Amino acid sequence: KIPKSRATMTKRPLITIRMLLTTILLLSIFTRTHSSDPSTHNGGSAMAMAGKGCVAIAVDKRFGSGPQLVNISCRRILTIHSKLLVGFTGLDSDVQNIAQELSIHVSSKSARESSLFRNSKNSNTKKSRISPRAMAALTSNVLYSKRRRSSPYYCEPIIAGLELEIDNNGLVSYKPFLCSQDVIGAQLKTRDFVCCGAAKNALYGTAEAMWRPNLDPEELAQVCARAFMSALERDCLSGYGAVVYVITEDGIVRQELLSRTD
Repeated sequence: KIPKSRATMTKRPLITIRMLLTTILLLSIFTRTHSSDPSTHNGGSAMAMAGKGCVAIAVDKRFGSGPQLVNISCRRILTIHSKLLVGFTGLDSDVQNIAQELSIHVSSKSARESSLFRNSKNSNTKKSRISPRAMAALTSNVLYSKRRRSSPYYCEPIIAGLELEIDNNGLVSYKPFLCSQDVIGAQLKTRDFVCCGAAKNALYGTAEAMWRPNLDPEELAQVCARAFMSALERDCLSGYGAVVYVITEDGIVRQELLSRTD
């Protein structure tokens, strides 16, 4: 018979080896899953926040191929007009395709309206702009129409803008509009903040901790920048600087942010 003390000493190394093998297996599964996701292959993250009559959207500058850094440039932002922006994260080739397709749709809509206004008797009619809600529906339709290809667009867009509202007294006001979508166009509309990209889990945590309602444009820019940069410190596939766009009734203000580059 083996003494109890020796039997206990024999079991301890076995338990340690089992725990080590289990940890290695879980890490390999997580790494394989993360690296096989095409939407995070080029890295990058984006976040949008709503304030009082204003909206802010932040994007990072890192462009990579997996863990390897390829270039440092601002992530693609599609400017529809002075009160509507569309930000993209995901596979860069798909981002370019959907941005070009959306630009064509918006341009064709503007051309049709211009021809109608020229032919109308009332020459003082103002050309209407596409609303953020309509832009979200258009983006969702484009993404959903690609679901039956060999693969969908591996792209997660964020639509951020100001929605025009007119009350019963004829007073004009602008209401923040935020919408994020997945690769098949499923919409998530919120009144506070939306996040997407490689660091979206960390972004939701920092945004929930720092955001508060009824922020003015200056406070919104500061809160959005602080929450965004704090989350980028926790993700190796995002960072290398960022840009914050603040949309107000007067237009769009662009602000550059510096971050760690190691």
